[in-house]
Amino acid sequence: MADEQKPAIYLLDAMAFIFRAYHAMQRQRPMSTRTGIPTAATYVFVNMINKLRRDFQPKYLAAIYDPPGPVFRDERAREMKAVRKWNIKTQQFEEVDYAGYKATRTETPPDLLQQMPYIRRSLDAFRIPVLLHEGFEADDVIGTLSCKFAAEGYKVYVVSSDKDMMQLVNDDVLILNPTKDNLILDPKKVEETLGVPPQQVIDVMALRGDSVDNIPGAPGIGDKGSVELIQQFGTVEAALDRAEEVKRKTYRESLQNNRDNIMLSKELVTIHTNVPVEYDLAAMETQAIDPIACRELFTELEFTTLLKELAPPEDAKPATYILDPTPEQLAALLTSAKKGFALAVFENAAAIASEVSVPEEDEAEPPPPETGSLFAVPPPVAPAAPVPPASQSLRLGLAVEGHDVTFVDMGRPEAEPLKALLEAENVPKSVHDLKSALRAIESCGFAIRGVVDDVMLYSYLINPTHGSHTLADIAARFSSRALGKDPNTLLVESADAVLRLAKPMRDDVTQAETMKVYDEIDKPLVPLLLKMERAGVRIDREVLSDMSSRLAVEIDSLSERIYETSGHRFNINSPKQLGDVLFNKMALPKPLKYGKGKVISTAQDVLEELAEHHEVPRLVLEFRQLAKLKSTYLDQLPQLADSEGRIHTTFNQVGTATGRLSSINPNLQNIPVRTALGREIRAAFIAAPGNVLLSADYSQIELRLMAHFSDDPLLVDAYRTGKDIHTLTASEVFGVDPETMDKETRNRAKAVNFGIVYGISPFGLAAQLGIEQKEAKLYIERYFERYKGVRTFIDAVLATVREEQKVKTLFGRVRPIPDIQSRNANMRGFAERTAVNTPLQGTAADLIKVAMLHIDAELSRRQLKAKMTLQVHDELLFDVPPEEAKEVEAMVKHEMESVIELKVPLVADTGVGNNWRDIK
Repeated sequence: MADEQKPAIYLLDAMAFIFRAYHAMQRQRPMSTRTGIPTAATYVFVNMINKLRRDFQPKYLAAIYDPPGPVFRDERAREMKAVRKWNIKTQQFEEVDYAGYKATRTETPPDLLQQMPYIRRSLDAFRIPVLLHEGFEADDVIGTLSCKFAAEGYKVYVVSSDKDMMQLVNDDVLILNPTKDNLILDPKKVEETLGVPPQQVIDVMALRGDSVDNIPGAPGIGDKGSVELIQQFGTVEAALDRAEEVKRKTYRESLQNNRDNIMLSKELVTIHTNVPVEYDLAAMETQAIDPIACRELFTELEFTTLLKELAPPEDAKPATYILDPTPEQLAALLTSAKKGFALAVFENAAAIASEVSVPEEDEAEPPPPETGSLFAVPPPVAPAAPVPPASQSLRLGLAVEGHDVTFVDMGRPEAEPLKALLEAENVPKSVHDLKSALRAIESCGFAIRGVVDDVMLYSYLINPTHGSHTLADIAARFSSRALGKDPNTLLVESADAVLRLAKPMRDDVTQAETMKVYDEIDKPLVPLLLKMERAGVRIDREVLSDMSSRLAVEIDSLSERIYETSGHRFNINSPKQLGDVLFNKMALPKPLKYGKGKVISTAQDVLEELAEHHEVPRLVLEFRQLAKLKSTYLDQLPQLADSEGRIHTTFNQVGTATGRLSSINPNLQNIPVRTALGREIRAAFIAAPGNVLLSADYSQIELRLMAHFSDDPLLVDAYRTGKDIHTLTASEVFGVDPETMDKETRNRAKAVNFGIVYGISPFGLAAQLGIEQKEAKLYIERYFERYKGVRTFIDAVLATVREEQKVKTLFGRVRPIPDIQSRNANMRGFAERTAVNTPLQGTAADLIKVAMLHIDAELSRRQLKAKMTLQVHDELLFDVPPEEAKEVEAMVKHEMESVIELKVPLVADTGVGNNWRDIK
């Protein structure tokens, strides 16, 4: 029995968890660094280790690896010259050549092989010893150590998800499976799980074999039969000796005709417990991680979240913070700040406590070129509309090169000179999220000018594919010191962080040759977006309320039809209940795609496939669409409107990898426009009383850019002469006469045109058009035959990206595409589609940003009252006094169409109306 005074020993089945980590990420979007190193398996593995250490705090821990080269089982398995397999169709045994132990295993995926050295480095960085022994597998080393440690009075936890390990379980040796919510298997649990106690696991495994390791077992005897036979006879040997007693013919004949192979299978599945492995228990004692090695590894692999959890290196001296400065200290600081300073801002003291974890739109800062930075953070949800001046509630963290970082209460008289410094154009400052900084400071009655650097925008220009550009993430990613979590010092710590980040990040942007994008597009756009947020878009609450009432009736009606057609009443919003009705009670074909746990997926693509054959999934899709529209727009928008009925969305400049703006709280860029209901929602967007709405929308901007980039004669000629591009493609690809062409044929051509832009595959086009893949493949081939310039452009882009691992927009914005060289076909395919689409979509995103800047400048120059209120990808919306409508419409159209000179004309469709839907 284990000595309760002795700490438990944890033995990690490393290879099992490496493969588990790899396959756990295969269903999700691939992870890789900017240089193309795949990282998903490493990331999951490291988090598994972190979780194990956090949940169990093991005193002793070692990772057990398989050795390189052959093991003793390879030699023993060679004695099996042939094996029998049970053929279900013929109901007979068939003899086949035996390939060898583990010979049927697929090769380790190339992208996992790339990660093996990094996983090994992670174990070294966590100071976890690695044990292995030549000629024996990890199972045997684990089995040997388990027996030895148990004999010495230690409780042993085998950390594994491998069912073979169940044979080792006894009162002192347990299995811990972290992937099953830290499931612990003791002898009783093993019997509940497998149907036999641990001492009979080997016998069950010998009969059922192991397809993964190519252990044949007894052909025709599967999981159920193997348990039944061992329950009846106790051992494999007894079952073989008394085979004539077995009633089921298949089982009986299998036992009678495969004795040697079954016995050899038993030997192969038996874990050896006498491996002469050397170990040092003292070396297995858990140690603190190696912070330097962890920082190097996590920085190389771009594990921002893990970097944030590391303590700062010992040589990184933290700044000294002054939380209650004397008037003399503050005066000295402000004198030095005239050359540049760092600043952190909260609009009220209560916000400080809520800012321990800083969300994406809840920060901002600035440092001057080389001497300081400014950082502004609004409350958790920043008000887009102006608020009354309240400078007395403003709290600042002030950092100046060579001085202690200081907490400043703007309500103190001696802080008054800081307002002048904030408004001084010649005093350089830097920010993280300039828009939030402007909003925080200007809402309190004064301005901020002279901002030089915005480290959030820098981070986005350096790598727009990062999922987060918060200050905490940037600090972890670009410096050796992450932000702390103490709300009392977060303000000053944030200012200090920006001060450290601004110059090196500016250098990175300069080196990437994207400073022009920063200076001419991204930074100038900030005050315009803030102006648009403050203006807001007006809605008609009654229109939305009427629609909501109407949709509620339709949703109830749909629910009843679903209940009636399916024959069951259930919660349609519950994936579990819906899956049970569709796949169990209605017996519809189960999808290959499964959801989490035991719930079969009822995702949209699954239901769409089923909807082609049955009415219930079609009705459920309709139900979901109506319910989403009702909850997301009809019910929520009125609650977000201010007293004048205006909605103040927040534009996010760093929310997409493509360069497009995104919109949050609420998202106004996803209102569907291709459905009648979506268009009806747009009818609720109206102008200010007495005004009209003006819309300007780029026409086929990405296809026009394709014509420009590819210089394809057909495309260029079509756009120069005003031909309809979809009709042209239908004629060229489908061979249909334009004079007799119907709308459906043109729409199919439209799908081909835009599909090419997004790198659509024959499978994708076939699904979209409802045709065979063979026919879709033919359409794509014909397209490239006719538009040869497009093929040449795509090939040239891919060749360049394969060499440089990045792609640029026409304006110079860069997007890293490291996966272009990935050994994983799925990752590589996604990267190739991204490489082709980015110059088109990214350039379109930059085009409209530049147009917005030109239009805003003209509105100011002409002193017009019209306001730009919304941007939705290629479309701009304006609130305009009727007497200005013609002038503004002509000016907007001109500015959008002349923003840059292309090989084909840019066209902006404009119109005026009383609501967004009815603009003509």
